Amino acid sequence: MKTYWGDLHNHCAVSYGEGTPQRALANARAHLDFCTVTGHAFWPDLPMDLAGQNAIIGMHLGGFAKLRHFWGDLLAALEAANVPGSFVTLPSYEWHSMEYGDHNCYFDRHDPELLDAPDPGSLAATLAASGRDFFMLPHHCAYQAGMRGTNWAHFDPVRSPLVEIFSNHGCGEADDAPYDYHHSMGPRVGASMVRSGLLAGHRFGFYASTDSHDGYPGHYGHGITGVFAERLDLPSLWAALKARRTVASTGARFLVDASYGGAGIGESVRWAESVPFRLEVEGTAPVERIDLVEGAVGSAGVRVSRFPGPPTDSAFRPGRHKIKVECGWGRAGDVSDWRVEAHLRGGLLRDAQPCFRFSKYRPGEEEASESILERDVEKAVWTCRAAANPAGMLGGTHFHAGGTQAVVLDADLAEGASLVLRWGGGELRLSAADLAAGSVAVPSGGFGSPALKVHRAVPEREFRTVLERPRHRPFAEGPGFAYFRIVQSDGQVAWPSPFFLD
Repeated sequence: MKTYWGDLHNHCAVSYGEGTPQRALANARAHLDFCTVTGHAFWPDLPMDLAGQNAIIGMHLGGFAKLRHFWGDLLAALEAANVPGSFVTLPSYEWHSMEYGDHNCYFDRHDPELLDAPDPGSLAATLAASGRDFFMLPHHCAYQAGMRGTNWAHFDPVRSPLVEIFSNHGCGEADDAPYDYHHSMGPRVGASMVRSGLLAGHRFGFYASTDSHDGYPGHYGHGITGVFAERLDLPSLWAALKARRTVASTGARFLVDASYGGAGIGESVRWAESVPFRLEVEGTAPVERIDLVEGAVGSAGVRVSRFPGPPTDSAFRPGRHKIKVECGWGRAGDVSDWRVEAHLRGGLLRDAQPCFRFSKYRPGEEEASESILERDVEKAVWTCRAAANPAGMLGGTHFHAGGTQAVVLDADLAEGASLVLRWGGGELRLSAADLAAGSVAVPSGGFGSPALKVHRAVPEREFRTVLERPRHRPFAEGPGFAYFRIVQSDGQVAWPSPFFLD
């Protein structure tokens, strides 16, 4: 199967957020295989305290009314953008709850109704009666119970085959995971976290999504989901989501092949005293470590086995490399437009993988400002609009992503290879030895100005690795789970869906 990448949770101005659905879909088509544009729809137990929650009440009730008004237009835009084999869309809306936690409702057809109910069980029954297949996927799970965190006592794996493990809110996996919550809604709490749901005996796969409100699906660093499917069409993606054939990522497009006791990602296997496991992973930067997380149902503890990634060195050897070309930076408020040409001499350009983020909208602009315009075996050309880093000496909120734009070049480099970069009057020439030695940056206009950076070329021996054990004793003595957590040196993380022990 092939891995297709998309965003299952992104907002725009149809409820509350920024940008039209047309702009959001144009952004998505420029760098994703599939997406949804989610509308804020219902909140049965919305706190109605005018003294303390007035802003929240107004924002949500106004957003819900906007979605009802634009729902038909949104569905029409999603259906028009759905082109099997090229780009796939699916409709969704968000159902909020203090008591049960937030859920996104997804549909396998482009004609669902906006339906509400007071609790997840009643909502599932109402949606089932509509005659459409649906999912209700929990997100930002790790907030405190009663404060929009997931209430695992009411979880149903039939209606919720996947659970969100990462978004721009942070990582809801567990206390030992990176990327804590720093949103105004509060901290992440152990009892609500994703791993607590697994320890309670629930079975689900992982997904990551932006939950951004900027109309930019797939914002790099805010979450993205890889789906292992036979074809790029809605029925195939739907079947893969239902079967938990997913990998959640903070943003990097990891290629993953894994098995545990003979089971594939998201599958179940009978418990045995000894099970083999194997993980083959290809990242976009050096693989720093791989964690194998194993737990027993009904237990409070887990075992996290840490395996170091391959060693790194700067000696150039001919072969496959990944080279990240990044642009942006500048002083607070700076916005810079780029058209970058990358010319490879003495090598083969296999691919150019986008790492695009939200960029400042301009009046009347409905097309994506980030796009790969050309790519062949010797050249890649792309445009992007970058912003200054939102965190810095002048303050701001980072939310696990900066303001730069980047493309990762996947290239075979021969001994005498060179890379020539051209942009807006600038030019940079780097030999293969230069690329292997370390990163290089060129400011566009002196100190504090926007800049272009070429990261160190990462050889295949560092970004691709295989972890294999022919005999392994599971942590659980009976029913349990196991999953991998893959960490790159640049902070990008991936979580393939768990394996389950019967």
